[in-house]
Amino acid sequence: MTVDKIILGAGLYGLYAALQCGRRGQRVLVFERDAAPFMRATYINQARVHMGYHYPRSYSTAIKSAHYFERFCKDYGFCLRTDFDQIYATSAHFSWTNAAEFRRFCRSAGIRCDGVDPEKYFNPGMCDGAFLTTEYTYDAQVLKDWFLKELNQCPNVEIRYDHPVERIEKGSDTWRITAGGDAAEAPFVLNATYAGVNDIHAMAGFEPFKIKYELCEIILCEVDKRLYNTGITVMDGPFFSLMPFGQTGLHSLTSVTFTPHETSYDTVATFPCQAHSEGRCRPGSLYNCNECPARPQSAWPYMGQLARKYLREEYGFTYKGSLFSMKPILKASEIDDSRPTVVRRMCDMPVFYSVLSGKINTVYDLDEVLAQ
Repeated sequence: MTVDKIILGAGLYGLYAALQCGRRGQRVLVFERDAAPFMRATYINQARVHMGYHYPRSYSTAIKSAHYFERFCKDYGFCLRTDFDQIYATSAHFSWTNAAEFRRFCRSAGIRCDGVDPEKYFNPGMCDGAFLTTEYTYDAQVLKDWFLKELNQCPNVEIRYDHPVERIEKGSDTWRITAGGDAAEAPFVLNATYAGVNDIHAMAGFEPFKIKYELCEIILCEVDKRLYNTGITVMDGPFFSLMPFGQTGLHSLTSVTFTPHETSYDTVATFPCQAHSEGRCRPGSLYNCNECPARPQSAWPYMGQLARKYLREEYGFTYKGSLFSMKPILKASEIDDSRPTVVRRMCDMPVFYSVLSGKINTVYDLDEVLAQ
């Protein structure tokens, strides 16, 4: 089977690419390891549509986030929850950023930052500043259903689920990809596997991205009605976020310290838990952490305690469940907490691109690549 483009991964970046190319009449084949799309990082994350507030030490990341914010909201507003107050606060202790610095950062980035009394939300002395901002949350399941509906109108696009990539071979003018026992060829391949990016590079003989891997937990909470229409982020340091999780009615709870359970600095994700995955996961072949029998115990006792240390007692929340996923982070980002979107051309002929991004609204960085 020969097509115009092969896309590896059916997360947001993969389905966005498939739809853009399909609408141009190109024949597209998507190989997805899982049984359905959006089963990993596109779904299992904070679901934050970034406006830039999260990156006071990386002006470039903040500006790019703000630049794409309005476009994403216009294109995909149907999957957003916007009817809540998003509060950013700076901790009075152990923070890289204080209230005055955060105000200056927001002013420079041209993003909203309205001061509020920290004691409206936080225990006395815990935060030196609190700010009402403009930031939304997206619902991955609603977004997934929309993409599948749109792709259903493109008979030239095919998605094959339960098709892990097994072999990558370079020809003179096409790549031959074998996945799930099926083989296909195309002059253009996009690697949109996110945490699996270096697994694919190893098969293709490409230089790996310099990344670290974090096995992360997103906790889902039911919140008191006084917190239902509020999102809380305390930064910039070992703190937490408690914010609406799309349109689910739940809040997600994360923390810088406890969300990552384990970290690997190896070229491909290598963790002790893989030995207990019943053969599902191994270095170079990353299984879905949320489906894995070796996923870790929840860090809820620690995350919940941290959030309660800051929040006033009337803002109650209770544990509902946990989601686990693998998060790749560029090692260079550890310096300033930046989160650049990397779209790298790995081969000129035949064409092979890899994309690595942890933010949903920078998906538009693919547009120039997909026009080829």
